[in-house]
Amino acid sequence: MRNSQKGRDYVEVDVKKVMEHLNEIYQCGAKPDGTFTRMAYSREDKKGREVFCGYFEKLGIPTRVDQAGNLIARMEGTDPSLPAIMVGSHLDTVPDGGKYDGAVGCMGGLAVCETLIQDGRKLKHPLEVVVFTDEEGFRFGSGLLGSSALCGEELDIHPEDLDIEGKTRREVFEGCGMSVEHVAGAKRDPESIHCFIELHVEQGGTLDKKQIPVGIVSSIAGVSRFEVTITGEANHAGSTMMEDRKDALVAASHFIGQVPETVRTHGNPYTVSTVGTIRVTPNSVNVVPGTCTFQLEIRDQNDAVMKEIETRLHTTLEEICQREDVSYTWDPISYHAPAPMNEAVKKAIETAVKKTGTDYMVLPSGAFHDSLLMTGLVPTGMIFVPSENGISHSRYEFTKEEDIGLGCAVLLETILEVDNMEMSC
Repeated sequence: MRNSQKGRDYVEVDVKKVMEHLNEIYQCGAKPDGTFTRMAYSREDKKGREVFCGYFEKLGIPTRVDQAGNLIARMEGTDPSLPAIMVGSHLDTVPDGGKYDGAVGCMGGLAVCETLIQDGRKLKHPLEVVVFTDEEGFRFGSGLLGSSALCGEELDIHPEDLDIEGKTRREVFEGCGMSVEHVAGAKRDPESIHCFIELHVEQGGTLDKKQIPVGIVSSIAGVSRFEVTITGEANHAGSTMMEDRKDALVAASHFIGQVPETVRTHGNPYTVSTVGTIRVTPNSVNVVPGTCTFQLEIRDQNDAVMKEIETRLHTTLEEICQREDVSYTWDPISYHAPAPMNEAVKKAIETAVKKTGTDYMVLPSGAFHDSLLMTGLVPTGMIFVPSENGISHSRYEFTKEEDIGLGCAVLLETILEVDNMEMSC
């Protein structure tokens, strides 16, 4: 249905049906105690995918599963020689997650197909709706598996990897009709994809606080992670005088306390840094801590800003350790470069939003998404809708029905825009 009110000229989707689908998928993982988990490769995950496939079967749209377990529905366009417009997200969740993270993007792709069929409209390009495998990654400790395989990334997976339940990756994959050795076969030729667009809840509080219903993502933050070990001297907590101590935990606490101020002073509003794990030895109430190991993470949209924060924090740590008469090591763990969205796709999203006559803003994503990897393969863009109170990865995450409907409408209008655009990375 086209909305042609003053200042608006866009095709609306049936948001009531979108919400029905979201609720049906939600039941694939909902527990009587109020928790909700749809862990990748689990019975609940397989059931959710089965239900999702059923929606496309009713539309007469075929689905397939690639070697990495990515579920792909394909609606043909009028020109079979053209590459596919790809949209989608993921259906797996974190433990006790929520109804909207990932699922909104999948349902948005379904809603686009339903609306195009209902209106008797065909795209020139084929349209593919993808449910990526294991985006969250908590089962085996690393995520984005499906998008990594599709993008041809090097996969650090092994048959004997153990999941959180002690099952091997081979066992888990075989239970889903997958083979560890064949996952890399999901790699797609970038020439087969026109562009990728992901609709997602923000998972932060910016849109909600500003009461803005749509966000155009500028980029996904880069991430640098480091493991820091401070070494002091373990000693008896009762008989070691305060002036004689070389307390590794005290030194670590001084450093950790400086992280927020360093980011505030030398970063920008979207720069973040976190110490999220900490281990102390010998970890006894009556022993002065001899070592303290923690992991530090830095995120920003700009490599130079990340490096600046890293340098200043490293200098701060060195000064604190000299003062406390302890030593330290600073070891890089991992690095992901910032991933800017494609300018042409961003422009198409902006054109689409303007058709709805609604407010919008351009903002970065601090969280990882499958789009992070897709930016390296094909022109990619992301649409955000608000997360109430900025809550996500929680049973309490919530996005208003009207915001979901508007997000789906923006996704549809963006697809109509890119269907008539030339694309280049």
